[in-house]
Amino acid sequence: MTPDKTGMADQKIDKRRYEASLGRLYDIFKGMSDTADEVSQWRCPYKNVESRCTAKFPCRNQHFTNIPNDLPICTGSDKLDYRSAWEV
Repeated sequence: MTPDKTGMADQKIDKRRYEASLGRLYDIFKGMSDTADEVSQWRCPYKNVESRCTAKFPCRNQHFTNIPNDLPICTGSDKLDYRSAWEV
């Protein structure tokens, strides 16, 4: 096998292995998507891992600190429907 311009050897693709690989990737991403869909029903999508609000609009659950340019703290409960708090 002779390498091409990218340095990769000219290889024949095994269609079954390729499709199996795509199937595994699909399952991985489907699980991630399902989890995101479930979590988004009870956790604000603008709340980051540090419980900081990344929304670019006012929300009554935002608590601003005295630190300049610091993201506000999200005071919303993950057990409530947060969507009514948005002032849009």
